[in-house]
Amino acid sequence: MISTFLFLLGELLGAVRTKSGTILIAVVLLIFSFLALFSSFFLLGTPVEEENGPVLAPREIMAYLSPRLSPGEVEELYSKIREWKDVQRINYLFTQELQEDQAGGIFLIRTTSPSAVAPLLETLGSIEGIVRVVSASKSQSTLSLSTPVRIGLLIGLAVSAVASMLAARYGFRELLRSFAEEIRLMHLSGTAERMIQTPIIALGILCGLVASLLLIVAAYLFHFFAVSHPEAVLRTASGLVEPGRVLTVSLLSLLLGLVMGGLIGVLGASLTGSREFQTYS
Repeated sequence: MISTFLFLLGELLGAVRTKSGTILIAVVLLIFSFLALFSSFFLLGTPVEEENGPVLAPREIMAYLSPRLSPGEVEELYSKIREWKDVQRINYLFTQELQEDQAGGIFLIRTTSPSAVAPLLETLGSIEGIVRVVSASKSQSTLSLSTPVRIGLLIGLAVSAVASMLAARYGFRELLRSFAEEIRLMHLSGTAERMIQTPIIALGILCGLVASLLLIVAAYLFHFFAVSHPEAVLRTASGLVEPGRVLTVSLLSLLLGLVMGGLIGVLGASLTGSREFQTYS
């Protein structure tokens, strides 16, 4: 039975022509768009902070300086911290840049690894002239999205889902027309409808799988970029810097992609029961 399924699936793939192939590629891209919009609900936005604190990447620390420090003391402290082995980068910021209602400056410190954050917090907190240190040590599980963005994503989800179904129905009809003789012969020979439809459903699942894998690759590419350049995404897509969130979204997208693929496969398989594929003209 498995060999028959694989044979029919191979024959079905061999029946793909330019037109039907182009439409099926469009279906894959539409499913990819659907998954990307779905993922955006979990990756876009800024963290909801309990105290409206700063938005930080997992390897970043903010050290708030005392306003009593002189420029020379700030420069000396800056040079000292920059030489630490666990410090990858340090920048000086004015509190006004982050809309902080306090005097003094801020050191934005990026560590070499997440494990270096805790020791540095303790060390920085003991230095005279640093009044407060904060980090993103707690998981930022809640992201804030504006209402217009949410509405836009929901509309995009609905449009891409409907468009993928319509395109899939049209694409499978074109494909099955190239496979029509074989389908009629199988009907005449008494082949069970389930045997004919299973490879078509499998082809739909394959389309969903390809779209899911494309989404996962794109998500991790953006994740690696976000980790390397957190300042570029923290105000718009903070979820990208959290590896756990990206993994969860990838797994959910894989599952959803397979479900979408299965649905369009069932939609395509339902066409074999139409009069067009039942009798000879």
